[in-house]
Amino acid sequence: MSLKYMILGSLKEYPVHGYNMLDLIFRDFADQRPEVNSGQLYALLSKMEEEGLIERQVVQQDKVPNKKVVSLTPKGEEDFDRWLNSDSEEAEYTRYDFFSKYGFLYKVNFFNGLDTDVAVDKIDRQIRQMEEKLGNFVFAEESMTERGVDRLRIVILQYGIEIQKTKIKWLKRLRKEVLKEDQA
Repeated sequence: MSLKYMILGSLKEYPVHGYNMLDLIFRDFADQRPEVNSGQLYALLSKMEEEGLIERQVVQQDKVPNKKVVSLTPKGEEDFDRWLNSDSEEAEYTRYDFFSKYGFLYKVNFFNGLDTDVAVDKIDRQIRQMEEKLGNFVFAEESMTERGVDRLRIVILQYGIEIQKTKIKWLKRLRKEVLKEDQA
C-alpha cells in the first residue's frame, strides 16, 4: 500500500492537521489501518512538502497551540491523478504472503508434534478470534451504511468480510483434519 497516495487522495477530499492524518485516511475502516508511527508519518509529510505535493499552513488558535493544516497543492493533485489512472500497484503477484502474514500457519506446520487436544484448542481459539473480527467487520459495515459512506468503501470492507468467512471455514476444516488424524 502506498501511504503517500492514500494521503494525497484523502487530502483531495479534506485538508487536515498532521496528527489527524491517519484518522482521515482510514476513517471509514474503523481500526483497520497500517501500523505507522508519528515519526514515519511526519517524515513522509516533510518529504512530500519538499517535493511540492502538499503544503502546511499555520492556523492561529485562541488559548490552544496553533495547528498546521496540511492541504494538497496542484502538483500533488496532478501526481495523485497520474497514480490513480496508472496501472501502478494493481498487480497481485504470485507470492505466499498469505503464509507470512498469518503467523498461526507457521505453528500449524508442526501440529503433528502436539497433543490433539492442544492443537484443537489452538484452532478453536483462532476460530473465536476470527469470528469476533468478522463481527467487528459486520458492525463496521452497518455503521458505514448508516453514515452514508461511499458505496465503494463499503464494498472494500465487504472484501474483508468475505476473507474472514473463508478463514473461519478453513479453520473448521483444519479442525476436522486434526481430529481425523487422531482417529487414524
